[in-house]
Amino acid sequence: MLRDKKKAILLSILAMLLWGSAIPLIKSTFVELGIGQGDAGLKILVAGIRFLFAGFLTLIYFKISEKGRPVAFNKVNWKFVVILALIQTSLQYIFYYIGLSHVPGVRSSIIQSTNAFLVVLISAILIPKEKVNPNIIIALILGTMGILISKGAGESAGGGFHAAGEGFVLMATTLNALASVLIRKYGKGENSFILTAFQFIIGATVLIVLGLCVAGRPLALTAKGCLMILYGSFISATSFSIWTSVLQHYHANEFSVYKLFIPIFGSLLSVLVLGEPFTLNMAIGLALVLLGSFILNRKKIKLGLGR
Repeated sequence: MLRDKKKAILLSILAMLLWGSAIPLIKSTFVELGIGQGDAGLKILVAGIRFLFAGFLTLIYFKISEKGRPVAFNKVNWKFVVILALIQTSLQYIFYYIGLSHVPGVRSSIIQSTNAFLVVLISAILIPKEKVNPNIIIALILGTMGILISKGAGESAGGGFHAAGEGFVLMATTLNALASVLIRKYGKGENSFILTAFQFIIGATVLIVLGLCVAGRPLALTAKGCLMILYGSFISATSFSIWTSVLQHYHANEFSVYKLFIPIFGSLLSVLVLGEPFTLNMAIGLALVLLGSFILNRKKIKLGLGR
């Protein structure tokens, strides 16, 4: 199926749509479960439950993709899995789930879209072969301008910078970028499904324990709330599985441009589902960030088209 390039493109866009839908889903889950801005422990607990199930679902996808072939678990770099779990699942989602409740979904999408810039910047620091070129500098300038313009968007959209809001979302985005670079540097030869499934499960266990310790009251689950958490698990596991399968058939340089759809879908769904305002400042900010991402990937896109 994925050998058909048109189907691979459609599946890639579907994965980006699922990732983009996570923002309004998380915010709606908080409302459904009666979790307020001050309920940090409950937010962490919900994140833990989501990623625990996502880990198990990823293992199911792995079993299906491997068609019953045995896995050499003794060859898995468990030290790296634990480190990745703490950075990419535990720390990232502590900051993200708390920060998201203080930031409009549209603005969060714009901040998260700077991930591509941060990956390049961190790569230049941690990977000696990676060098900063003019495209990177231009992209970073445009991305920074985009965030500054979008966050100044009117009082009705929650204007101004909040450390526990934009600051936490930006920290979560930075941790995600750091994890991406660490995977690139140390994750070679690791089975991507196993790496992701167990870093979800281990990181989620930390989140659940921490959430239970910090929460000031029990989590009041509802049937709808449980379905929303399970859908969040489906988003994480399914998007990853689709994206990994696509990259097994096509060069990452060729398909990385489709990640530009994540902030677009995230912004549109936040407006449609949450009823958030989409101001001129946010539109300009999003356009600048997307332009920066396009410039950052311009050389890669040309390389991919020449395959």
